[in-house]
Amino acid sequence: MKRVVTLVSKEQAEVGHRFRVFSVPDGCKGCRLFSVCLGRLSPGRSYKVVEVRPSMGQRCKITDGEMVPVVVEEAPIVGLLPLNKALEGVVVTYEDECAGCEGCPNDVVKKGEKVKVVKILGRKKCGNKEFAIVEFFVVSSPSHAVLGSSKTAQAPSRAPSSRRPLK
Repeated sequence: MKRVVTLVSKEQAEVGHRFRVFSVPDGCKGCRLFSVCLGRLSPGRSYKVVEVRPSMGQRCKITDGEMVPVVVEEAPIVGLLPLNKALEGVVVTYEDECAGCEGCPNDVVKKGEKVKVVKILGRKKCGNKEFAIVEFFVVSSPSHAVLGSSKTAQAPSRAPSSRRPLK
């Protein structure tokens, strides 16, 4: 699991504490500590404190509270994936197939992001489709083609050519 050093309030600086970053306040972006605080975390994701480091007396520009360095690891996301993509250990592209269903992680994961399934928790029917309820981690950002680029580049195929060689 990926670990990150960041800053949290003194009250949150406890091993095992879990928190979710919903958004980054505008006042944070101009702060000199932003790059080592919220700048290292992704909005929409949940984190768990795994190590507390000695405080260096930093104070939050917004709350004026003491900030403490901690090591966090991203907690798995629980959401729906189509049954054909739900296999523990597999990395798949999230395509937002469950949009409109309760439990769809589209508020946390973007279409086109690669996700790694770590655990299958159950099944759920939504509309006329059946989905798996899974725990997963986002492992990469969406490709440019998915983000709306008008040109879609394709990687060279590794499949053998179907043409016969010319003689």
